[in-house]
Amino acid sequence: MSDSSPEENLYRQFLTIFVLLDDGDRRTFKQIDLTTSQYNFLRTLDSAATDSLTVSEVADKLLCTRGNVTRLVQRLGKSGLVRTGSDARDQRLVRISLTPEGETKLAQARQLHEASLQRRLAELTPAERQQLLDLTATAVQILETDLAAQTS
Repeated sequence: MSDSSPEENLYRQFLTIFVLLDDGDRRTFKQIDLTTSQYNFLRTLDSAATDSLTVSEVADKLLCTRGNVTRLVQRLGKSGLVRTGSDARDQRLVRISLTPEGETKLAQARQLHEASLQRRLAELTPAERQQLLDLTATAVQILETDLAAQTS
């Protein structure tokens, strides 16, 4: 078996970090009967510049299919966390927005998530956190640039 390249080792480290963070998030959100996908969905709606987003806009922001978004909307709608409506200018578009219950659930989730992150990353010094943030920001920029070049 040959030695892995530094790039392969780095990729594996990123993948391991993702899996560990995702599992920690899953355990955190389970306390309030929310999945990580649902949390990210609610957070995406809340961070929008407008009070609602279309299915396509959410799919683009979450890097997933419109079908996945539709399924999330159905589940979250049944729970009373989001509502749908028609677009005022184009009746073909479905707009999604948070309900007051969704805003409350998101606030709970954010509080739990923040406490979880602080606990899980507490061993890093402030300088280490900043260094890691700087390095990962560079990695994100490089990967986004490469992806944009591949889709052009």
